[in-house]
Amino acid sequence: MEPRNGVNDFAPTLNEKNAYFYFMKNSNRIPFQYLFLKPVFILTFLFLFQLTYGQKVANRIITIGPQLSFQNYEHYKRLVLNSPDSHLEYLQGFEFHWGYLYKISVTETKLKEGLSDGTRYSYKFNKIISKIPVADTTKFSLFLDGRRFYYTPEPGENVKNQTLVPINDSTYLYFDKVEIEVPEIYREKLKSIASGNGTASGTFKFINEKRIRLVGL
Repeated sequence: MEPRNGVNDFAPTLNEKNAYFYFMKNSNRIPFQYLFLKPVFILTFLFLFQLTYGQKVANRIITIGPQLSFQNYEHYKRLVLNSPDSHLEYLQGFEFHWGYLYKISVTETKLKEGLSDGTRYSYKFNKIISKIPVADTTKFSLFLDGRRFYYTPEPGENVKNQTLVPINDSTYLYFDKVEIEVPEIYREKLKSIASGNGTASGTFKFINEKRIRLVGL
């Protein structure tokens, strides 16, 4: 067999597809002038591996509080998960019920570059470790805002701006996430908030996994 470029056939050219693995396997047979390439290929391989798989990934057990939290998000307002020991706000596959304290297993990935809304971590739901109901006497605060957006949508825009939707005279659906029972003493005030006239921080108690009661405003 004719030599390639003046060297024996077993010595691969620099554009060999599997050059790294070839050099590793046959380093004892490669002429002296090629030995310096072995650490170069190792360093190149490690650099590419770090570039591709450099995100930090960890399996964690985190806490999810018994109520959702109001958030002024990048382009609109919303209710998000409340986790005191993680950056979690939303978790696909996890079904949240009001009035329960959760311990859940997740896979947390730190993003190499943060997103425009400030997100630096992504989460994958694994399983629920525990789900414990809180005491019936538990009270919590939740901010009330009747408008989803920071602007008034044009009539032609196909968006839902109202967040407090009346079910009947004494009950509202908030952000499509929870039903709010409203005692008579607070009904006029909440009706005004639902119409977009002002905001308020309310105090609530849990009724069941989908309903809460306003007890202070």
